[in-house]
Formats: sequence, structure tokens, C-alpha cells
Amino acid sequence: MRSVFFILAVLALSSSRSWAWLDDPAMAASVIESTRTISGGVVKSVSWADPTKETKSEIVVTDPSRKTTHVVITGTTTLWGADDKAIMPDKIRPRARVNVIYFTTPEGINIGQSVKVLK
Repeated sequence: MRSVFFILAVLALSSSRSWAWLDDPAMAASVIESTRTISGGVVKSVSWADPTKETKSEIVVTDPSRKTTHVVITGTTTLWGADDKAIMPDKIRPRARVNVIYFTTPEGINIGQSVKVLK
């Protein structure tokens, strides 16, 4: 019985550690697989974090070749307006043209580094 409990505890700890980098930017920086850019993309949808539902902030961007990419927005993602000034997240709306710089983790999750809303 103890071994079953021990195995379940180890599994629970290992699964919770795999998402820890989303909350820790220093850890996220250590697991970067590749950095990518979307230039002149169009925001398809926006969803902001809801702690009660344990959801993360995310935008879905369609690039000029019509490929759709989901990008998680974290507290360290910089958000810029067309005038090169910092903006609040509510300024990113569906159908807005954007440039996005993001990295992809080994797990395949795209984490935003910078989002710039274009004119």
C-alpha cells in the first residue's frame, strides 16, 4: 500500500513540475527551444487569464501565410502599441494587426516575448 501511495505522489509532483516554467520566467528562459517571429499577423482571438478556472492568457494569431499560432501571454511578455509605447492587454483585440516574437518550449508551448500592435 505504501508503494502505491509513493508512486502516486511521485507522479503528482512530476506532472506539476512540468508546468512550473509558466509561472517562473527564470525557469522558462532555461527551457527555450527556439525563438520565432510573426510579422504582420492578425489576431484571431484573445482570452485573458482567469485564476478561478486556472486558465492562462493567450492570443491566437494568423500569419500572412494563413497559419494559426497560439501564443501564451505571461507577466514578462512586453506589449507595445504602434507608437512604441507600452500598452495594457485590453488594447490587443481580435482583427488587430500585430508583430509577435515568441519562443517554443520543448513541450511545444509558444510563450510570447513581445507583442506589438501595428497601425
